[in-house]
Amino acid sequence: MSEKSRLAWVDTDKGLSIILVIARHATSGVALSLGKMPLVFGLISTLSTPYRMPLFFIIAGLFAADYMRRPLREFLDRKLLHFAYFYFLWSAIQIAVKMSLPGGLHEVGLKDLLLSPIEPFGALWFIYALPLFFVMMRVMRDVPKLLVVAVALIFYFARIDTGWTVPDEAALRFIFFVTGVYGAPRVFQIADWARANALNATLLGTVTLAAVGVTALTPLIDTRAIELLAGFTGSIGCVMLVSVAASKGLTGWLTYLGSRSLYVFVAFFLPMAATRVVMLKLGVTNGDLITLVSVVLAVTLPLLAAKAAEGTPLAFLFTRPQFLRLRAEKRETQAMPLVAVA
Repeated sequence: MSEKSRLAWVDTDKGLSIILVIARHATSGVALSLGKMPLVFGLISTLSTPYRMPLFFIIAGLFAADYMRRPLREFLDRKLLHFAYFYFLWSAIQIAVKMSLPGGLHEVGLKDLLLSPIEPFGALWFIYALPLFFVMMRVMRDVPKLLVVAVALIFYFARIDTGWTVPDEAALRFIFFVTGVYGAPRVFQIADWARANALNATLLGTVTLAAVGVTALTPLIDTRAIELLAGFTGSIGCVMLVSVAASKGLTGWLTYLGSRSLYVFVAFFLPMAATRVVMLKLGVTNGDLITLVSVVLAVTLPLLAAKAAEGTPLAFLFTRPQFLRLRAEKRETQAMPLVAVA
C-alpha cells in the first residue's frame, strides 16, 4: 500500500469533522427558525458533541510537530499568514453579507468587523484557533512535554468563561491539539492496527462511539473528566472506523472533501443559510429535510465555487495571492487544505 493510500484516512477524518460541524450549525439554524429541534439531526448533533471538536483538533495536530522546527519564515507563511488571510477575508465577506440582509444591520455591524482581530466572527473561530495553537506550540517546543500537557489540562479543567471566544475556546480545545502533536505516533499506530484488523476495529469502533453517544444523553457528560474522556474515546473510535473504511476504498468522496476542507469551511455559511431561508419560504416545515438539503449544498457548492474560481479574478477567494506569500511555492493552483499533510 502506498504512503498516500495509507494516510488517506487523515483527509477522510477531516471530511467527517467538517460535515459534523456543518450539520451542527445547520441543525441549530433550523431549530431556531422552526422553534423546535429536528429529530434525526438533533440526535446526531447531540451524540457527536463529545468528539466533534476533539477529532478536528487532534487531526489538526498530527503533522504539526514537523513545523515546530522549520525555518521561521516558512512557519509564519504556512501556519500564520495562510490562515490569517482567509480568516480576515471571509470574516469581511460574512459580515458584509449579513449586514446586507433585511434587518441584518441591527444584528451585525461595523463593530463586528473592527473586533474581528480579537473576537472571531461566527464559525470562523476555528481558523483563528489553528494558527494560535501552532504559535503556542512553536513557542513551547523546548518545554518538557509533560509540562505542556499539564498546562493544557489546567486550561481545560479551569472552565474559563470570559464571554470572549478566543480564551474560552482555546482553553477548551488546546488539550486536543496537544494530543495530536505529541500523540501522533500512537494515533498512526491505531490507524495501522485498524486497517490490519478490520473486523475487530469495526466492532471496537462501533461499540466505542455507541458508548460515547449513550454517555452524551446522560448528565454524566457534564462531568469535566468524563467529557474529556468521551472526547478522546470518540475521536479514536472515528479514527478506527474511518481507517477501515478508507482502506476498503469506501470513502473517496469524503477523502476528497477533507483534502479541500478549507474551501468548504470558509464558505459553507452562505449556501447553508440561503437554503434554509428558501425552503422555509417555500413552506417546507420538515426540519430534518431542511437540514439535510442545507448540509448537502453547504458542502458541495463551495467545492464547485472553488473549482470555478480557478484561473479567474475570483481565485483570491480560495487561493492566497502570490504577493501575500513570504516564500515561493511550487503549487499555486489550489489553497492548502485546512490541515496540511507534510
